Amino acid sequence: MTSELYQRASKVLPGGVTAAARANPALGEPFYVARAAGPMLTGLNGREYIDLCMSNGATLLGHAHPAIATAVQRAIELGITCAYDGEAQVRLAERLVEQIPAFEMVRFTTSGTEATFYALRIARAYTGRTKVLKFEGHFHGFNDALAFNFWPTRVDGSSSVLAPIPETDGLPESAPSEIVVIPFNDLAAFQAALDRFGDELAAVIMEPINFDSGAILPDRSLLTLIREETKRRGIVLIFDEILSGYRTGPDCAQGYLGVTPDLTTLGKAVAGGVPLSVFGGRRELMSIVAPAGRAVHTGTYNAHLIPIMAAHAFLDTIAAPDFYPRLLALSERLQQELRRAFKEGGLPVRIQSVGARFGMYFGLDPEIEVTCFQQASRQDKRLLNAFCREMHQRGVYVNPAWHHGISAMHTEQIVDRVGELAADAARAVAQTVLTMTEERRHTRY
Repeated sequence: MTSELYQRASKVLPGGVTAAARANPALGEPFYVARAAGPMLTGLNGREYIDLCMSNGATLLGHAHPAIATAVQRAIELGITCAYDGEAQVRLAERLVEQIPAFEMVRFTTSGTEATFYALRIARAYTGRTKVLKFEGHFHGFNDALAFNFWPTRVDGSSSVLAPIPETDGLPESAPSEIVVIPFNDLAAFQAALDRFGDELAAVIMEPINFDSGAILPDRSLLTLIREETKRRGIVLIFDEILSGYRTGPDCAQGYLGVTPDLTTLGKAVAGGVPLSVFGGRRELMSIVAPAGRAVHTGTYNAHLIPIMAAHAFLDTIAAPDFYPRLLALSERLQQELRRAFKEGGLPVRIQSVGARFGMYFGLDPEIEVTCFQQASRQDKRLLNAFCREMHQRGVYVNPAWHHGISAMHTEQIVDRVGELAADAARAVAQTVLTMTEERRHTRY
């Protein structure tokens, strides 16, 4: 049954939502929320739901974390200033430079799409080249240069260089000619792409941990080859840590993996759920940004005081000695509970994680690691959507997306409760699948 709010929304918002990803194929309409606190969401009907989406990873601390709320209130008291810089902005830049290996200089912006857009502009201005290499299954926002092959449908699994597949209408006809797409974790494909396009590449951009295809780690040999070859050929290596940032520790995925790129983008978690993104890197590269150079980055709302103060509160909070040990242990506990739940429920699901974010691959062998998008894309989305619906009925919000996670405000009791409900939901989904399979078998004969 279509809700009254969805009917209203559909008249004034395309699809009834303010962002395409908020359409919910599992529920058949958006999940509208009245309020959120800690690990919980409250629906329009007043019912509470345990959240396993956590704002797509933005609210790593939890919804309305007290430190973030206090910081926002302080920014309001100081005048909600925008289009001005002050000590708070400078100090945050200093803190990030101290914390993130790649950062020698930074700039602030609002969305992840903006951050990758500007990182690419710097790479092109610095190298004088225009082509960019990206990996299949890696998401870098919807700017025209990078909106290709996020989650494409592809049959041929043998090509080293893939056809660019636009993920949106409205791109310039010339856009596909500026992108090179290859499979992830394929050393031969990367080397072949460099041999063919190396002199034309301004940048190689990648998710150092491919959370946008679940949770896929890079092959260590590939990561070493990427760093060595980009450095040797004068190609700018960009780590897109919009999502991977702060999942494994305060030095992010690059610290966890021990590889330092030339430029990095950060977002989502960095301001505790308040809109803020960061791009930065080597001083030599960042020095071409205006007004020091001619690569222009500017904007009235860049480094707005509210997200800047929230980011200070976020960094203060994660600096506590027990923050990451507790968060990572709790995340591992949840994954173990889910593995047990799916096994008990008779539902084949591969659980795969890195740090405080994980993927669930429905219909795939639970014991086989997923190493590339082509494996990930074989998951059964019908099972995923069915599981999300069953969990929603039981008071747990699971977004039918590639990645999931908890916050610092979840507890062991909540995690264990999720496990209990997941086992019950898995049994319901498995029974439905068995019933449908049996019905089809009888229909066939």
